[in-house]
Amino acid sequence: MDQRLVIQKLQRFGMAAAAFTAFIILEDSSVWAAQAFQEAAGKVTMDAEHYDQRVPRNSQDWAPKTTQAGFAGTGYMEAYPNSAITKNTGYVTGSPELAYNVQFTTTGTYYVWVRGAGPTGNDDSIHMGLDGAGPASADRISPFSTGWTWTQATLDAAPATLVVSTPGLHTVHIWMREDGVRVDKIHLRTSSSATPPSGMGPAESQRVTVNTDLIAPTGSMSINNGAAATNNLTVTLSLVANDNSGAVAQMQASNDGVSFMPAEPYSPIKPGWTLAGGDGDKKVYVKFADAAGNWSVPVNDTITLDETPPQLTITAPADGAIITGGTP
Repeated sequence: MDQRLVIQKLQRFGMAAAAFTAFIILEDSSVWAAQAFQEAAGKVTMDAEHYDQRVPRNSQDWAPKTTQAGFAGTGYMEAYPNSAITKNTGYVTGSPELAYNVQFTTTGTYYVWVRGAGPTGNDDSIHMGLDGAGPASADRISPFSTGWTWTQATLDAAPATLVVSTPGLHTVHIWMREDGVRVDKIHLRTSSSATPPSGMGPAESQRVTVNTDLIAPTGSMSINNGAAATNNLTVTLSLVANDNSGAVAQMQASNDGVSFMPAEPYSPIKPGWTLAGGDGDKKVYVKFADAAGNWSVPVNDTITLDETPPQLTITAPADGAIITGGTP
């Protein structure tokens, strides 16, 4: 699959192209899908080392570490090398990044809590954002102490927040502000309580597979290869369907466009379809589904059914008349 098409799909859903590798194509079904943390009841929690994408920039990166004891999960992430660099502006495209896919069902303002540590006061701040943007409401999150601590504070003297305006799949980002900073856990919640999570915080949220293919197939059809009329109630449907994911999985047919037969595997030919009875113009409707379960609008074709044989009426000579003469 062309990487450009992948990135276009990500952007269609408000995803940063940096989150590219978090998306997978299931080869057996051609379903576009993403692994994501599942938000529930206005809360979602991620261990920092369980990122969906890590993006190094400008000779700096994030590294999984276990040096400092007391971390949750299997480790923590540290911005390196620690060379006294601070990124206050331009960090969305200029600072090393961690990205986390989150499936949100609850919209609204989320208060950001981060469990982190900083070896010194020059190594203890990050920026956060949503869907490729770094809003001022979640920049310059600081400070962290030398030991693991939770903070929602920013250098703007306001709690860090992110606004999720629509349900569905979103990307939560962390960008390095100061190198050397260590991040252990991220907790987003709609509660505005100033009480931080206790200890290592809530358990990490469940990971789920999220369908990102919302585009239905397109198609066309013909009856008896486009014939205008038939004298047989049984016809053959010729079908052509395409899908952006590359696989059309199912189809359904109907004589009225309302009551469809049960879904069956897609095939370009459907022989033995029975038209509605009675002479006249007959429409047949077909709709298609991809492996993600997106159904197309019905397409249709018309054929004239004429099962009535011609009637022969003799008007002359009259019935019973005797005809004489003529050439033998």
